[in-house]
Amino acid sequence: MRKISLPRLSPWECNLWAIVWAELFLFIAFQGAFVFMPYYVQTMGLTDPQKVGTWTGTYQAIGAFAFAIFTPIWGMLGDRYGRRLMLVRAVGATVIVMSLTSFARTPSELLRIRVFQGCATGSPSAASALIAGSAPKERLAFGLGLLQTFIFIGSFLGPIIGGILVDSLGYRTTFRLAAILSSIALLIVLTLVRDPKERKTTRSSPENPLKSLRALLSYPAILLIIGIALSVNTAFSLLGPILPLFIQEIVADPDKLGTTAGTINGIAFLAGAVSSLVAGRLSDRFGCRRTLIFCFLGMGLTCIPQSFIHTATWLGILQSIQGFFRGGIGPSLGALIVKLASKEKAGAALGLMNSAYSIGFSLGPILGAIFLTHFPLRAAFSLVGGILLLIAFALTFIGKTLSPGLTKSNQLPPA
Repeated sequence: MRKISLPRLSPWECNLWAIVWAELFLFIAFQGAFVFMPYYVQTMGLTDPQKVGTWTGTYQAIGAFAFAIFTPIWGMLGDRYGRRLMLVRAVGATVIVMSLTSFARTPSELLRIRVFQGCATGSPSAASALIAGSAPKERLAFGLGLLQTFIFIGSFLGPIIGGILVDSLGYRTTFRLAAILSSIALLIVLTLVRDPKERKTTRSSPENPLKSLRALLSYPAILLIIGIALSVNTAFSLLGPILPLFIQEIVADPDKLGTTAGTINGIAFLAGAVSSLVAGRLSDRFGCRRTLIFCFLGMGLTCIPQSFIHTATWLGILQSIQGFFRGGIGPSLGALIVKLASKEKAGAALGLMNSAYSIGFSLGPILGAIFLTHFPLRAAFSLVGGILLLIAFALTFIGKTLSPGLTKSNQLPPA
């Protein structure tokens, strides 16, 4: 018999696969529990729909605000003391948050836990920084794309599994099971993930974290990427309170509203999971800026027609195509900002970008609610589509004048 030999993985590939599987379990746990928070709080006596809506908005905003403040701080500490340590911190904090949430008795306790969550978690940013520090330059976008793919898959599976558990076992048991699944992710990180060897060289000459942050913010190309991250997440979060109402408007059978909404969101996540990996390979081969321009053009051109459709079928088709283009943005932006920054500043750079994402996540729903009071519901899709096309325009023309790094992946000099 011929002996079958399996390909041996390099150290950075071992790191990559351990990280993405840990993130998969973590996002199944997180999305399978926290998506039901508006229903969980109603078991604590807060039943008025308007008050539940206000509490939910406060809950989301306060966590995103804390996350925006602390993510670049954790990123700078990771650059200085070790990125594996930051991933252990983020995953371990998620275990604590899940456990505490299962024992919460009042809405105010949930808000305090949410503040802690925003301050101490943030595993995608920590995982991205760790991958950026260990992956070869020519495989960086692939590594970040694979991470984004597993996050999308976890975000798709989580609500499905969580819904089954909530209906059969209740909210508190679901949160406790989520804590156990998060503990498995923590065990994977502790046993299989290693800090990249480059870490040893950066510890010998640590720099002032604030100096590192100022250096990044003084570079126009970095500011452009941060602005793009803020704009795209604000635009999509603006549709957050609008899309469910739009689906309700066009669904013919009210009894199938939940199934239809879940299916539309699910296929968008699945399309994003596929495209994250594809876009990573395209970015490595053709350049991050070209891939981003292609993705933003595709999203804008599929978003605008949604203002004019009248069936859930067409909405599902356009949302899935749009999800495919959207899935390529995260890994391409992440790879671009890492290539522009030196490896010593990769964690801080990714932290700044994720802070921009978080601020956008806070601003979008507020702007969406304001938009609904002044404009027709359908017009929001044309507005968001226009913003996405403007971002593509900015990357096409402004990007070339700001820095050669946007086309040639030049790096900032280490301080």
